[in-house]
Amino acid sequence: MEAMFTLTPAESKRLIGKGVAALPEIQNARRNGYLLVGRGSTNAYILEELLGKPIKKEGYVAGQVIKGVLCVLGPAERTRPAIFHKGEVVEAEPGSVLDQLGPGDILLKGGNALDGYGNVGVCMANPNGGTMGQFYMAMKARGLAIIYPIGLEKMIPSVEAAAQFGGTMGFGKTIGAGVGMACVADGMVFTEVDAVETLFDIRAVHFASGGWGGAEGAVTLAVEGSDAKVKKCLKFIEGKIKGEPPLPALKSPCKTCGVACNYKGKDLEQLPAWLK
Repeated sequence: MEAMFTLTPAESKRLIGKGVAALPEIQNARRNGYLLVGRGSTNAYILEELLGKPIKKEGYVAGQVIKGVLCVLGPAERTRPAIFHKGEVVEAEPGSVLDQLGPGDILLKGGNALDGYGNVGVCMANPNGGTMGQFYMAMKARGLAIIYPIGLEKMIPSVEAAAQFGGTMGFGKTIGAGVGMACVADGMVFTEVDAVETLFDIRAVHFASGGWGGAEGAVTLAVEGSDAKVKKCLKFIEGKIKGEPPLPALKSPCKTCGVACNYKGKDLEQLPAWLK
C-alpha cells in the first residue's frame, strides 16, 4: 500500500522528536551513559519527548533564523539545556561533561542545511564555533557519536559549496547576523524519513516541498509498506502529529544584542516593521 501526507515544519519537528527518542542507541545512552541534547528548535521537541513533559521550546536555541534574519537568542532568554546521565536529568551545559564522555555516549546536534549527499551544514555565529567548535573534534578524536536531527525543509543543493562562503568576518554585508558554516560529512543524519522508517518499519520518500497559508516550509512524504503498517502510520500522523502549533517567535532586543549584525544596538523604533 502507498500513501502520502504533508507536514508543516512544526509537525516535522514533532515527528523527528518521537523518532529520535525511540532509537535504541538513544535509550541506551540515556540509561547507561551520557545523552547530550544540544540547543536547537528540533532538539527541543526531542527533549520534550525524552522528558515526557513540555518545555519552553522557543527558548531552547542559541542561533536561530527568525523574522526573516539570522539571529542569536541572548543567554537570558534561553531555556537551560538538559543532560541525561544514567537515567537522571541534569540541567547543565553539555560542555561541562565533555571530559567525562565515553563509548556509547551521544551528542544530539542541530543543523541548518542538508544536501542529497548526506552532508550537514551547521551555521556558526560564535567566533569560536559554538557547539561545533567545542565538541566536533573532541568527539571525533574519541570515536563518539554525533547525531544530527534535521528537517527536510533544510535541503539545499550542496553543503560543500555553501560552506566555502562567508564567516563572521567574511561577508562584507549581511541583513541579520553573518555566520560561517561547518560542512559535516560523517555524522548520522535523522530526518522525517528516518523517523517514519524507525517508528513504523515502512519505506518513506521525500516527495515534495513547500506550501503557503501556514504550510510554508512544509514537506510531503510518500510511504509504502504493508496495509496494516501504513494505516498505523497514517493514524499516528493524523492523531499525534497533525495540528502541532508553530513555535512562537522569541527574539532578544537588537539594542542589547552583542552579535555583529547590521541591526545591532538599534532601538525598536529604528528597526524595520517586519523585524519588530
